Amino acid sequence: MILIPGNLADAAMTCGSLDCHPGIDVRVTNSLMNTMSGVVGVDKYVFGEIDSLDGFHDIRNLGDSAADTHLRNLCASCHLGREKRETGPVNESSRGGGCNACHLNYGEAAEAAHAKYHHLGDKALPKVHPSLSVNVTDDHCFGCHSRSGRISTNYEGWHETQFRQEDVVGKANIRVLEDGRVFTSIKDDVHHARGLACIDCHGSFDVMGYGRFAHEEEAVQADCRDCHTNQRPLTASYDQLDPESRRIVTLRNIDQEKRFVVGKGSKRPIINVFLNEEDQLVFLGKNSGKEYLLTPPGSKCTKGGAHSDLTCTSCHSSWAPQCISCHTTYDPNEEGYDLLDREMVEGAWMEKGGHYFADFPALGVVEGKASRKIKNFIPGMVMTLDRSGFSGKPDDQLHHRLYAPTSPHTIAAKGQSCKDCHNNPVALGYGRGELKYIMNGNLGAWSFKPQFAPWEHDGLPLDSWIGFLQDNAKGGIQKKNTTRTNARSFTLAEQHKILRVGACLTCHNEESETVKAMLEDFEKVLAGKSDQCLVESLKVR
Repeated sequence: MILIPGNLADAAMTCGSLDCHPGIDVRVTNSLMNTMSGVVGVDKYVFGEIDSLDGFHDIRNLGDSAADTHLRNLCASCHLGREKRETGPVNESSRGGGCNACHLNYGEAAEAAHAKYHHLGDKALPKVHPSLSVNVTDDHCFGCHSRSGRISTNYEGWHETQFRQEDVVGKANIRVLEDGRVFTSIKDDVHHARGLACIDCHGSFDVMGYGRFAHEEEAVQADCRDCHTNQRPLTASYDQLDPESRRIVTLRNIDQEKRFVVGKGSKRPIINVFLNEEDQLVFLGKNSGKEYLLTPPGSKCTKGGAHSDLTCTSCHSSWAPQCISCHTTYDPNEEGYDLLDREMVEGAWMEKGGHYFADFPALGVVEGKASRKIKNFIPGMVMTLDRSGFSGKPDDQLHHRLYAPTSPHTIAAKGQSCKDCHNNPVALGYGRGELKYIMNGNLGAWSFKPQFAPWEHDGLPLDSWIGFLQDNAKGGIQKKNTTRTNARSFTLAEQHKILRVGACLTCHNEESETVKAMLEDFEKVLAGKSDQCLVESLKVR
């Protein structure tokens, strides 16, 4: 008998046996939620222990290097392979547990029976058993995904603060997590507000893995365009579904006569998105059973080719958590905890953060083999990494300014305004401050006054990604300022292009016919400009 059979160490003999879900244990074991490949790779890169951000890594293979001990101290508990050692329902503090991490559900009766046996001293074995089902709730995701990128908290509209519990007693719109972190209410994702769960968008292949990937964006198959489109989608019948999807359709009692929409990027049928008899796109809440009629994208998204390079989230994300300035240091005399071996150790890495913001994220470029997409970015780290306590070498410090691509999970139904991007210094990567287009006689010029002072290690404002109207490339070589090989900040030419439109918006209302026409053909509109228009001047002041 195995007390907790969901742990991945035993899954091949339990959940993944030939009679149940053969092969699922291998998929999950190789998934990013178990290997944490990207977390490990970026950390080791930042510590200077590897030269590439594109390799494959596994949290279970950590050694005792500076980066490895840093991960052991602060990060290593959030992988699915972490052994669940105690029975009980999933909560905010839950980590690991393999199959149980997502599929274990305690009803009220099961939870009461468990508490009676384990905590109240009743010697009779519990007579009510928890269920194992496809009913994966947001609570199952929260334990791990309220860390790092704070996706779960973002989705529910919570932003982390630097307050202590005693600072917020009696205050409204405050949430204190089980680990003591204090969050304040901002604005939840529109999908959360409408009652959608994480599992509604992220299906079994997203969650349980289907290959080997270095970073999360490579593994995620969910795509906004699968639900919000003005084109007739490709569909598939029940008989055309893969065996796994057919099984889930049966378990969820979904009508097998549905015409299931095939994902644009994944090329897989999506079991809860389909065309109804009126050829309308319908979305089904997997846990709730509620149906939603889906809306097409707005004209600003699709009119002309002006926004063809933008991802949906680059315009519809309302905010993202951001922290600027972080000091990470190692104290060999401090007692720490090894999250991988689960034991106290001598020596510990400690992090001290700076300013926390809930703000519109920066925009940048992610380049694929045949594509160029504009995405959201946040400060992955503007940090000083002090390794001297670990290495024993005085002044052993590294200084980084690396931005990371992100999917904030704070979608708003209405996208950002034109000015929110074209006239916003944060969006362009300059940081907070006053960005103005000044017209004087026959001269127009952009000026920027940063809010934060320059960082002593590179001269840029503390919260910026790039310098104002400066090119990150020197001698044709792009300086690495992101946590991905295929990502970058805007070039000088791209900044000029964005600010040309921003200059127009200084005078023209974005709902005007002039601006609407710019979506179709900007150069044509510019060719017909009046003599008073100074948009062609982009001098720095």
